Amino acid sequence: MAGRVPIGELLVKQGRIDALQLRSALAHQRQWGGRLGRALVSLGFVTEQVLLQAVGEQLGIPFVEIGTRPIPPRVVQLVPEKLIRSRGVVPLELLSESRRGPLLVALSDPDNLATLDEIAFATGMNVKPVLAAEADVANAIARLLGGALPPPRFSEGTHRS
Repeated sequence: MAGRVPIGELLVKQGRIDALQLRSALAHQRQWGGRLGRALVSLGFVTEQVLLQAVGEQLGIPFVEIGTRPIPPRVVQLVPEKLIRSRGVVPLELLSESRRGPLLVALSDPDNLATLDEIAFATGMNVKPVLAAEADVANAIARLLGGALPPPRFSEGTHRS
């Protein structure tokens, strides 16, 4: 299998950005660091939704908008609350009534295999990831579990309960 098409190249191919915007974003990335996608969004060349749709396509994982989508409490309860909050994941739907699932789970970093394995281990189910915006995931967690939004993952361990 061929390697992944770089996100910038994919967005140019889709006509979402042009070569000049890509060069500007690459220069921004060189100067400030971080991911190219973040640079494209912060420079206003694409929306986060457009970026995430392209990333989803790149990874072969569907992009979803959680919004106010109803999620049955029995689905939320399949994943331990601590795992939902610490890993920033939202169980969305049980795709089959089988004991092994699969369980549809939204996260902003679906490439994180360790998190997917952790969910599979905790639930005893097969996990099918979908991509969602980080803010969408945080809002869904706050709506489903109540309380404050989860702490950003980079400050994990410094959060006081």
